[in-house]
Amino acid sequence: MPIEFPDDLAVVVPVRRGSSRISEKCLLPFGDQPTLIDWKLSQLVKVIAPKTIYVSSEDEEFLVIADRWGASRHKRANALSVGHDAPFRDVITGIVSEIEHDHIAWVTVVCPLMTPREYRDAFAAYRAQVISGDKDSLLGVNRIQDYFWSATGALNYSADRNHTVSQDLPEWFKVTNSLYMAPRDSILEREYFLGDNPALFDLARLAGIDIDYIEDYRIARALYEVYREDNLGDLDPPLDAAA
Repeated sequence: MPIEFPDDLAVVVPVRRGSSRISEKCLLPFGDQPTLIDWKLSQLVKVIAPKTIYVSSEDEEFLVIADRWGASRHKRANALSVGHDAPFRDVITGIVSEIEHDHIAWVTVVCPLMTPREYRDAFAAYRAQVISGDKDSLLGVNRIQDYFWSATGALNYSADRNHTVSQDLPEWFKVTNSLYMAPRDSILEREYFLGDNPALFDLARLAGIDIDYIEDYRIARALYEVYREDNLGDLDPPLDAAA
């Protein structure tokens, strides 16, 4: 059963027909579901009431998918869906202005391996750190300690005799593109779904797999076997795993 959240939270799942790198990306099959949209909705309905999940699209085929999961439809204006013609700020505010809930979670379908448990825990962290705390938004991240360069040289270590072992590198945080959360009023005022002081919600590496190129999709499908074998689709871990 979905969790009853005390806060007025809506989950926005933005999808559109066009994709510049992978044709019909949102309709690719994943896991045991016929499309990435179905897959993401199958995860989210375990966590939150379907009617508070809004599939936002200009495309009727995508909105029909929302219907079969009991999710809400948001018919997006065509002008906000064609390629990258509209500035992203207009896409965000154009959608959020028509979804009248106090708090918004922006969830993408292209990060299929973020688990229901992680969504549940992220929503709880948002309540604790944003609604009841001093943060103004929440961002799904991967904590990383790797070596980085730019065209002008090493960014976070000395590439010389003072080389640093990776365990001692400074912690950086990679945006996973899986989850963004903020109060609706703040999103509309800032024209963006993050504030200046977001809570950085650290996710498993699997959640950071973002399908941008066809190679990413193949990697995600291969890693689905890990997701399945470890029962990561369950909202609660199996009893033998908790022992």
